[in-house]
Amino acid sequence: MPAPTRLEVAEYNRAVGTRIREARQLAGFSQAGLSEAIAIDSNLMPKLESGVDLEDGAAPWVLNRIATTCGVKVDFLLGLTEESEPDEPGPTWRELAYVCNASAARGRERHVHDLAVRDALIIQFREMSAEIMPSVEAVQRALERVIELNPSWDDMRAGSRLSDATAALSDVALAVPAFQRLRRSTDDC
Repeated sequence: MPAPTRLEVAEYNRAVGTRIREARQLAGFSQAGLSEAIAIDSNLMPKLESGVDLEDGAAPWVLNRIATTCGVKVDFLLGLTEESEPDEPGPTWRELAYVCNASAARGRERHVHDLAVRDALIIQFREMSAEIMPSVEAVQRALERVIELNPSWDDMRAGSRLSDATAALSDVALAVPAFQRLRRSTDDC
């Protein structure tokens, strides 16, 4: 393959310069800002973008730094591909990944906090049920014994209050199996 002519080299350098300018603008850098970011003399950036006054074109290490800093492929800068997104995550992608990971970490922290609150409530529920159930069962047994010993307990003094209490206790007693099932299910948590 013959060596490129001076005209071909100049044309290629201008095309690379156009790609450098495009990558810089897409990344939101000024010429001075990109020069500082990649640690080159600020007078070199206009030359790189215009493609003039560069006999050998841009140095490979300069193109690599521009591509990494601007988040594009070196092949894009060289005009070998139209796809500018890098295969490896660039600074913008790393920053986005950091923000997403931080958000996910905050979500996990909230979830762990919610689980801790739930667990504390389950413990309180278990303690309350452990205290309440024996009392409910004792009262129910006592009322059943009163009914057994006094068939006409409705006529007794305060019998209607006892009748109401018995009805309320019956409602509770009906709920006891469901309460116990719920209690057993929380034991599995």
